[in-house]
This record gives sequence, C-alpha cells and structure tokens, in this order.
Amino acid sequence: MYCVKCGRELQETDRYCPQCGLKQGETAAAPRRLTRAMDEKMIAGVCAGFARYFKIDVTLIRIAWLAAVVLAGTGLLAYLICWIVMPKEYGAAATLSRPEAP
Repeated sequence: MYCVKCGRELQETDRYCPQCGLKQGETAAAPRRLTRAMDEKMIAGVCAGFARYFKIDVTLIRIAWLAAVVLAGTGLLAYLICWIVMPKEYGAAATLSRPEAP
C-alpha cells in the first residue's frame, strides 16, 4: 500500500503516513490553480477566475478591478497581462456544450 500524497510505501497497520501525515483512506486535496473561468466571463474571465481562486463573490473582484483602473491606472495593464498569461478553464456546463476539435 502506498500513500496517495507522497508515494511512500506503507504497512497495512499504518493509519497515517509517517512522511506527510495524511490519514489513510483520505485523498489529497487538488491544488488550486488560478485560471480564467470561461463559463462566468463578462470580457475574458479574469475576474471570475480570481473570484474562484480566492472564494469570494465575483462582483467584489470586478468592483476592485474597476477601482484599480480608475484610481491607479495600472489595472488595465494588469488585466491585459492576466488575460494573456492565465490559462482557460471550462466548467462542467461549458465542457458539455463546447464543440470537439476534429
């Protein structure tokens, strides 16, 4: 038997992994990724992606981004950079309706 988080070989009597401490029978949590949410987008999905990553309402992120554009002036440049750099993420509803590539 092996630990699902670190891959260390375990004995059948081990309840916890001695290396990483993961309780046996539990699965390791998937790491969060900062992605553009294509199913909740208004322009490019950047604000929706940040809202998912920080687990807060997307409206608050949009207001903060607008304030950064108006007050500091660097918000537009930051938005464009995030638009280019952040990978797309299609949600479950978008995955079903997205056409397959030939």
